[in-house]
Amino acid sequence: MIAIATAPIYLTAKQCRELLAPDDVLAEIERVVAWDAAGLVRWPAPPNMNMRDRFENHYHLKACILDELSVAGFRFVSHNATDETSQDATRFVVLVDVESSRPLAFVDETWTYAQRTVASIVMAARRLARDGAGTLALVGAGRLATTALEYYTRLFKLREVRIASRRPETRAALATRATATYGIAARPVDSIEAAVRDADLVLTATNTGRAMLEESWIAPGAVVAALDSAEPGRDLAKKADLFVVDSREQLRKELTELFGAEAPGWVDATVADVVSGKHPGRTSPEQRVLIITQGMASQDVALAHLAYQRALKRKLGMPMPAALPVD
Repeated sequence: MIAIATAPIYLTAKQCRELLAPDDVLAEIERVVAWDAAGLVRWPAPPNMNMRDRFENHYHLKACILDELSVAGFRFVSHNATDETSQDATRFVVLVDVESSRPLAFVDETWTYAQRTVASIVMAARRLARDGAGTLALVGAGRLATTALEYYTRLFKLREVRIASRRPETRAALATRATATYGIAARPVDSIEAAVRDADLVLTATNTGRAMLEESWIAPGAVVAALDSAEPGRDLAKKADLFVVDSREQLRKELTELFGAEAPGWVDATVADVVSGKHPGRTSPEQRVLIITQGMASQDVALAHLAYQRALKRKLGMPMPAALPVD
Protein backbone atom coordinates (compact mmCIF):
# COMPACT_ATOMS: atom_id res chain seq x y z
CA MET A 1 0.00 0.00 0.00
CA ILE A 2 1.33 3.46 -0.93
CA ALA A 3 1.90 5.72 2.05
CA ILE A 4 0.36 9.19 1.85
CA ALA A 5 1.09 12.04 4.24
CA THR A 6 -1.85 13.89 5.78
CA ALA A 7 -0.36 17.17 4.51
CA PRO A 8 2.10 17.86 1.72
CA ILE A 9 5.79 17.91 2.58
CA TYR A 10 8.72 19.82 1.17
CA LEU A 11 11.88 17.88 0.31
CA THR A 12 15.22 19.57 -0.24
CA ALA A 13 17.78 18.52 -2.83
CA LYS A 14 20.07 17.43 0.02
CA GLN A 15 17.36 15.14 1.41
CA CYS A 16 16.80 13.62 -2.04
CA ARG A 17 20.51 12.87 -2.22
CA GLU A 18 20.31 11.14 1.16
CA LEU A 19 17.27 9.12 0.10
CA LEU A 20 18.35 7.95 -3.36
CA ALA A 21 21.49 6.15 -4.54
CA PRO A 22 22.70 5.91 -8.17
CA ASP A 23 21.45 2.31 -8.39
CA ASP A 24 17.98 3.54 -7.34
CA VAL A 25 18.08 6.15 -10.08
CA LEU A 26 19.04 3.62 -12.75
CA ALA A 27 16.39 1.12 -11.67
CA GLU A 28 13.64 3.74 -11.56
CA ILE A 29 14.52 5.14 -14.98
CA GLU A 30 14.47 1.65 -16.51
CA ARG A 31 11.07 1.08 -14.93
CA VAL A 32 9.61 4.35 -16.21
CA VAL A 33 10.96 3.80 -19.73
CA ALA A 34 9.19 0.43 -19.77
CA TRP A 35 5.96 2.06 -18.59
CA ASP A 36 6.20 4.65 -21.33
CA ALA A 37 6.67 1.92 -23.94
CA ALA A 38 3.60 0.13 -22.57
CA GLY A 39 1.43 3.25 -22.73
CA LEU A 40 1.22 3.63 -18.96
CA VAL A 41 2.31 7.27 -18.91
CA ARG A 42 -0.27 9.98 -19.64
CA TRP A 43 0.97 13.16 -21.27
CA PRO A 44 -0.78 16.54 -21.50
CA ALA A 45 -1.64 18.36 -24.71
CA PRO A 46 0.32 20.43 -25.42
CA PRO A 47 3.15 18.43 -23.81
CA ASN A 48 4.92 21.45 -22.32
CA MET A 49 4.79 25.19 -21.77
CA ASN A 50 7.74 27.46 -22.53
CA MET A 51 8.07 31.19 -21.87
CA ARG A 52 10.75 33.86 -21.83
CA ASP A 53 10.75 37.13 -19.93
CA ARG A 54 12.13 40.50 -21.03
CA PHE A 55 15.57 39.48 -19.73
CA GLU A 56 15.49 36.33 -21.93
CA ASN A 57 15.30 34.07 -18.87
CA HIS A 58 13.55 30.78 -19.59
CA TYR A 59 10.55 29.12 -17.90
CA HIS A 60 9.45 25.53 -18.60
CA LEU A 61 6.51 23.52 -17.30
CA LYS A 62 6.02 19.81 -18.05
CA ALA A 63 3.64 17.27 -16.57
CA CYS A 64 2.56 13.65 -16.72
CA ILE A 65 0.54 11.02 -14.88
CA LEU A 66 2.14 7.72 -13.92
CA ASP A 67 -0.70 5.21 -13.82
CA GLU A 68 1.41 2.56 -12.11
CA LEU A 69 2.02 4.89 -9.15
CA SER A 70 -1.35 6.68 -9.18
CA VAL A 71 0.52 9.96 -9.10
CA ALA A 72 0.60 13.08 -11.23
CA GLY A 73 3.62 15.30 -11.40
CA PHE A 74 4.23 18.85 -12.54
CA ARG A 75 7.83 19.87 -13.22
CA PHE A 76 8.72 23.56 -13.17
CA VAL A 77 12.11 24.91 -14.22
CA SER A 78 13.36 28.48 -14.55
CA HIS A 79 16.88 29.46 -15.49
CA ASN A 80 18.86 32.34 -16.90
CA ALA A 81 19.23 32.77 -20.62
CA THR A 82 22.77 31.39 -20.85
CA ASP A 83 22.94 28.22 -18.74
CA GLU A 84 20.15 25.73 -18.09
CA THR A 85 22.52 23.40 -16.22
CA SER A 86 23.49 25.97 -13.58
CA GLN A 87 22.82 25.02 -9.98
CA ASP A 88 21.23 28.47 -9.69
CA ALA A 89 18.33 27.24 -11.82
CA THR A 90 15.02 26.70 -10.02
CA ARG A 91 13.78 23.11 -10.31
CA PHE A 92 10.72 21.69 -8.58
CA VAL A 93 8.43 18.71 -8.99
CA VAL A 94 4.96 18.96 -7.48
CA LEU A 95 3.45 15.52 -6.78
CA VAL A 96 -0.32 15.04 -6.71
CA ASP A 97 -2.31 11.98 -5.65
CA VAL A 98 -4.59 11.16 -8.59
CA GLU A 99 -7.37 9.60 -6.50
CA SER A 100 -7.89 12.61 -4.25
CA SER A 101 -6.22 15.29 -6.43
CA ARG A 102 -4.43 16.43 -3.27
CA PRO A 103 -0.81 17.65 -3.43
CA LEU A 104 1.60 15.20 -1.83
CA ALA A 105 4.96 16.94 -1.97
CA PHE A 106 7.05 19.77 -3.35
CA VAL A 107 10.42 18.30 -4.28
CA ASP A 108 13.55 20.30 -5.07
CA GLU A 109 15.01 18.30 -7.96
CA THR A 110 18.36 20.11 -8.27
CA TRP A 111 20.21 16.91 -7.35
CA THR A 112 17.92 14.39 -9.06
CA TYR A 113 17.93 16.44 -12.28
CA ALA A 114 21.66 15.87 -12.81
CA GLN A 115 21.31 12.23 -11.83
CA ARG A 116 18.48 11.37 -14.22
CA THR A 117 19.96 13.45 -17.03
CA VAL A 118 23.11 11.37 -17.21
CA ALA A 119 21.70 8.09 -15.88
CA SER A 120 19.10 7.93 -18.65
CA ILE A 121 21.62 8.44 -21.44
CA VAL A 122 24.27 6.14 -19.95
CA MET A 123 21.61 3.45 -19.48
CA ALA A 124 20.72 3.82 -23.16
CA ALA A 125 24.41 3.66 -24.12
CA ARG A 126 24.75 0.40 -22.19
CA ARG A 127 21.85 -1.07 -24.16
CA LEU A 128 23.38 -0.03 -27.47
CA ALA A 129 27.12 -0.50 -26.92
CA ARG A 130 28.99 -3.40 -28.46
CA ASP A 131 30.63 -6.00 -26.23
CA GLY A 132 33.87 -4.90 -24.63
CA ALA A 133 33.33 -1.16 -24.97
CA GLY A 134 35.74 0.38 -22.46
CA THR A 135 37.32 3.59 -23.80
CA LEU A 136 35.33 6.68 -22.84
CA ALA A 137 35.75 10.18 -24.24
CA LEU A 138 34.21 12.96 -22.18
CA VAL A 139 33.69 16.33 -23.87
CA GLY A 140 33.14 18.64 -20.95
CA ALA A 141 34.33 18.45 -17.36
CA GLY A 142 31.55 20.14 -15.43
CA ARG A 143 28.88 18.84 -13.09
CA LEU A 144 27.08 16.67 -15.65
CA ALA A 145 30.29 15.12 -16.99
CA THR A 146 31.45 14.42 -13.43
CA THR A 147 28.13 12.79 -12.58
CA ALA A 148 28.14 10.83 -15.84
CA LEU A 149 31.54 9.35 -15.04
CA GLU A 150 30.07 7.64 -11.98
CA TYR A 151 27.31 6.04 -14.06
CA TYR A 152 29.68 4.94 -16.82
CA THR A 153 31.87 3.22 -14.22
CA ARG A 154 28.80 1.39 -12.87
CA LEU A 155 27.61 0.13 -16.25
CA PHE A 156 30.88 -0.37 -18.14
CA LYS A 157 34.29 -1.86 -17.39
CA LEU A 158 36.25 1.20 -18.40
CA ARG A 159 39.88 0.80 -19.40
CA GLU A 160 40.61 4.41 -20.29
CA VAL A 161 38.99 7.83 -19.98
CA ARG A 162 40.04 10.84 -22.05
CA ILE A 163 38.72 14.24 -21.08
CA ALA A 164 38.56 17.39 -23.21
CA SER A 165 37.21 20.68 -21.94
CA ARG A 166 37.61 24.38 -22.55
CA ARG A 167 39.76 24.95 -19.46
CA PRO A 168 42.88 22.85 -18.85
CA GLU A 169 42.40 22.95 -15.08
CA THR A 170 38.90 21.43 -15.18
CA ARG A 171 39.86 18.47 -17.37
CA ALA A 172 42.98 17.85 -15.31
CA ALA A 173 40.97 17.92 -12.09
CA LEU A 174 38.37 15.47 -13.42
CA ALA A 175 41.07 13.11 -14.70
CA THR A 176 42.72 13.13 -11.28
CA ARG A 177 39.37 12.48 -9.62
CA ALA A 178 38.56 9.61 -12.00
CA THR A 179 41.84 7.87 -11.23
CA ALA A 180 41.61 8.43 -7.48
CA THR A 181 37.94 7.49 -7.12
CA TYR A 182 37.48 4.73 -9.67
CA GLY A 183 41.02 3.47 -10.31
CA ILE A 184 40.71 4.23 -14.02
CA ALA A 185 43.51 5.32 -16.34
CA ALA A 186 42.22 8.83 -17.04
CA ARG A 187 44.00 11.68 -18.77
CA PRO A 188 43.22 15.20 -19.94
CA VAL A 189 43.75 15.94 -23.63
CA ASP A 190 44.16 19.21 -25.48
CA SER A 191 41.51 18.73 -28.16
CA ILE A 192 38.12 17.15 -28.65
CA GLU A 193 39.46 15.19 -31.59
CA ALA A 194 42.23 13.67 -29.44
CA ALA A 195 39.62 12.56 -26.92
CA VAL A 196 37.12 11.17 -29.39
CA ARG A 197 39.14 9.35 -32.06
CA ASP A 198 38.97 5.55 -31.64
CA ALA A 199 36.84 5.85 -28.47
CA ASP A 200 34.16 3.21 -27.91
CA LEU A 201 31.99 5.59 -25.91
CA VAL A 202 31.61 9.35 -26.32
CA LEU A 203 29.63 11.77 -24.16
CA THR A 204 29.23 15.45 -24.94
CA ALA A 205 28.14 17.39 -21.86
CA THR A 206 28.72 21.10 -22.39
CA ASN A 207 26.57 24.22 -22.43
CA THR A 208 27.94 25.64 -25.68
CA GLY A 209 24.83 24.95 -27.76
CA ARG A 210 26.88 24.24 -30.89
CA ALA A 211 28.39 21.32 -32.78
CA MET A 212 31.32 19.77 -30.92
CA LEU A 213 32.11 16.71 -33.06
CA GLU A 214 33.25 15.93 -36.59
CA GLU A 215 31.63 12.88 -38.11
CA SER A 216 35.00 11.61 -39.36
CA TRP A 217 36.32 11.37 -35.78
CA ILE A 218 33.78 8.73 -34.77
CA ALA A 219 35.08 5.17 -34.99
CA PRO A 220 33.07 2.20 -36.28
CA GLY A 221 31.11 0.65 -33.43
CA ALA A 222 31.18 3.75 -31.23
CA VAL A 223 28.22 4.98 -29.18
CA VAL A 224 27.99 8.77 -29.07
CA ALA A 225 25.72 10.19 -26.38
CA ALA A 226 24.78 13.87 -26.38
CA LEU A 227 22.85 15.90 -23.82
CA ASP A 228 22.32 18.76 -26.26
CA SER A 229 20.91 18.26 -29.74
CA ALA A 230 23.41 20.61 -31.39
CA GLU A 231 26.56 18.99 -30.02
CA PRO A 232 26.89 15.97 -32.38
CA GLY A 233 26.69 18.17 -35.48
CA ARG A 234 24.60 17.72 -38.61
CA ASP A 235 26.85 15.23 -40.41
CA LEU A 236 26.89 12.74 -37.56
CA ALA A 237 23.15 13.08 -36.96
CA LYS A 238 22.54 12.29 -40.64
CA LYS A 239 25.17 9.58 -41.13
CA ALA A 240 24.92 7.61 -37.86
CA ASP A 241 23.89 4.01 -38.50
CA LEU A 242 21.44 4.14 -35.61
CA PHE A 243 19.97 7.38 -34.26
CA VAL A 244 18.06 7.03 -30.98
CA VAL A 245 16.24 9.72 -28.96
CA ASP A 246 14.16 9.69 -25.79
CA SER A 247 11.18 11.42 -27.44
CA ARG A 248 10.50 12.05 -31.12
CA GLU A 249 7.86 14.63 -30.24
CA GLN A 250 10.03 16.46 -27.75
CA LEU A 251 12.96 16.77 -30.18
CA ARG A 252 11.14 17.23 -33.50
CA LYS A 253 11.12 21.02 -33.47
CA GLU A 254 14.67 21.31 -32.20
CA LEU A 255 16.11 18.88 -34.75
CA THR A 256 14.27 20.71 -37.52
CA GLU A 257 15.62 24.09 -36.43
CA LEU A 258 19.17 22.76 -36.10
CA PHE A 259 19.54 20.45 -39.09
CA GLY A 260 16.62 21.04 -41.43
CA ALA A 261 13.12 19.74 -42.13
CA GLU A 262 14.34 16.24 -42.97
CA ALA A 263 16.21 15.76 -39.68
CA PRO A 264 13.37 14.23 -37.60
CA GLY A 265 13.19 11.50 -40.25
CA TRP A 266 16.76 10.46 -39.45
CA VAL A 267 15.63 9.17 -36.05
CA ASP A 268 15.43 5.37 -36.05
CA ALA A 269 14.03 4.62 -32.61
CA THR A 270 13.35 5.87 -29.10
CA VAL A 271 15.03 4.56 -25.98
CA ALA A 272 11.66 3.07 -25.00
CA ASP A 273 11.51 1.21 -28.33
CA VAL A 274 14.91 -0.36 -27.61
CA VAL A 275 14.22 -1.18 -23.96
CA SER A 276 10.86 -2.78 -24.80
CA GLY A 277 12.20 -4.75 -27.76
CA LYS A 278 10.07 -2.89 -30.32
CA HIS A 279 13.35 -2.00 -32.02
CA PRO A 280 16.29 -4.44 -32.06
CA GLY A 281 18.86 -1.77 -31.27
CA ARG A 282 22.36 -2.48 -32.49
CA THR A 283 22.44 -5.19 -35.13
CA SER A 284 26.12 -5.05 -36.08
CA PRO A 285 29.38 -4.46 -34.14
CA GLU A 286 30.40 -1.86 -36.72
CA GLN A 287 27.33 0.34 -36.39
CA ARG A 288 27.92 3.86 -35.15
CA VAL A 289 25.15 4.82 -32.74
CA LEU A 290 24.04 8.34 -31.83
CA ILE A 291 21.86 8.93 -28.76
CA ILE A 292 20.35 12.33 -27.97
CA THR A 293 18.30 12.62 -24.81
CA GLN A 294 17.01 15.61 -22.91
CA GLY A 295 15.27 13.63 -20.18
CA MET A 296 11.59 12.91 -19.75
CA ALA A 297 9.34 14.50 -17.15
CA SER A 298 8.11 11.00 -16.30
CA GLN A 299 11.58 10.17 -14.97
CA ASP A 300 11.67 13.32 -12.86
CA VAL A 301 8.24 12.57 -11.41
CA ALA A 302 9.11 8.93 -10.65
CA LEU A 303 12.34 9.87 -8.86
CA ALA A 304 10.57 12.59 -6.88
CA HIS A 305 7.89 10.07 -5.89
CA LEU A 306 10.45 7.49 -4.79
CA ALA A 307 12.18 10.12 -2.65
CA TYR A 308 8.78 11.10 -1.22
CA GLN A 309 7.89 7.53 -0.28
CA ARG A 310 11.23 7.02 1.45
CA ALA A 311 10.95 10.38 3.19
CA LEU A 312 7.63 9.34 4.72
CA LYS A 313 9.15 6.15 6.10
CA ARG A 314 12.09 8.05 7.59
CA LYS A 315 9.93 10.98 8.74
CA LEU A 316 11.90 13.46 6.66
CA GLY A 317 10.63 16.58 4.93
CA MET A 318 9.06 19.79 6.16
CA PRO A 319 5.26 19.64 6.60
CA MET A 320 3.35 22.23 4.63
CA PRO A 321 -0.19 23.54 5.23
CA ALA A 322 -2.83 21.30 3.68
CA ALA A 323 -4.83 24.42 2.83
CA LEU A 324 -4.49 28.12 3.49
CA PRO A 325 -7.00 29.59 5.97
CA VAL A 326 -9.73 31.78 4.52
CA ASP A 327 -10.47 35.02 6.32
